[in-house]
Amino acid sequence: MTTREPLPTVQLQGHGEGCDEVADYATGKVQVALQHSPARVLFARLHLDSAATPHTAVARVHVDVNGTDVHARAEAPTLREAVDLMQDRLRGQLARFGRH
Repeated sequence: MTTREPLPTVQLQGHGEGCDEVADYATGKVQVALQHSPARVLFARLHLDSAATPHTAVARVHVDVNGTDVHARAEAPTLREAVDLMQDRLRGQLARFGRH
């Protein structure tokens, strides 16, 4: 049996209203997605933005998977929705990464 290395703490940057309210939710979603990483995760940086465009929230994440950059980004009417979409996209990126 192999032991997995601990996941890094997700670095979070937020801009605009509501970022503080969804911070734990968003970092938790990233942590769950990173558990499916096929290789060691060196760092993860999450950016939440509800102020860039009216009525649109953006969630984006940059992850270093054993030296390879993996990015996922999503826009939605709310930060929670954007985070959910971003998590789905991150999981897809990590799954594709594992096949190469």
